[in-house]
Amino acid sequence: MAMSAPRALLRLLVLSLGVLLGSAAQADQAPIRLLTFNEPPWVEAEGERLQGPTIELIKQLFERAGVPYSIEVLPLKRGLKEAQNQPGTCVFPIERSQERETSLRWISPLVLSRYGLYAPAGHEVRLQTLEDARPYSIGSYLGSGLGEYLLVRGFSVIEVSSAKLGPNMLRHKRFDLWVSDTRSAQVASATDKTALGQPSLVFLTTLRAMGCHPDTPTSSLELLHTALLGLLAEPDWRARVASDLP
Repeated sequence: MAMSAPRALLRLLVLSLGVLLGSAAQADQAPIRLLTFNEPPWVEAEGERLQGPTIELIKQLFERAGVPYSIEVLPLKRGLKEAQNQPGTCVFPIERSQERETSLRWISPLVLSRYGLYAPAGHEVRLQTLEDARPYSIGSYLGSGLGEYLLVRGFSVIEVSSAKLGPNMLRHKRFDLWVSDTRSAQVASATDKTALGQPSLVFLTTLRAMGCHPDTPTSSLELLHTALLGLLAEPDWRARVASDLP
């Protein structure tokens, strides 16, 4: 039976309203500004190319959540400061710590990392505990949660501008030890076999996460949190997140 004109018009109005509401919801959802930094293998930034397992995880996460985003590469210290001061801004992958916990809202975990202290290749420094490292100067990069971790515990920490510079500065004796994620240290050693030896001590396992400004829309963060739970329920993605653990 043919649909009456009023019913047809009503149906058209309902369909049009649904399209308009959907468009308005998307328009209201401003893209989240993501900031990251070059730290192979997790994030590799070369020119316009951005890749690495954490980048792939972030892309999948936002796609599943349906949350729009943009992404930029900045030095970690600057990225962390902007995420703490600019609404709608997040930085990843950073360490969660007591010092940072309340200044950001978290999507976690993105990476489970182990951290070690490294002497230059060919130089042995014997450490049984972290306290044994207290007489030594330790290099870290600006914004690193591990540098902060050691500083607040009274260790002598020398901060450099980026993780990439650390192994070479260690080799040139700018400091005695370099603190690094063990996977990042493996990449540095593969690139330059004279840079780092085996870790003198692996002393900490910690979460790395995405930290967002407290005023980032709760609806977007809830969608991302739910999407991450779904990813972590899948063995392949769960293994990628925990790939630095034995």
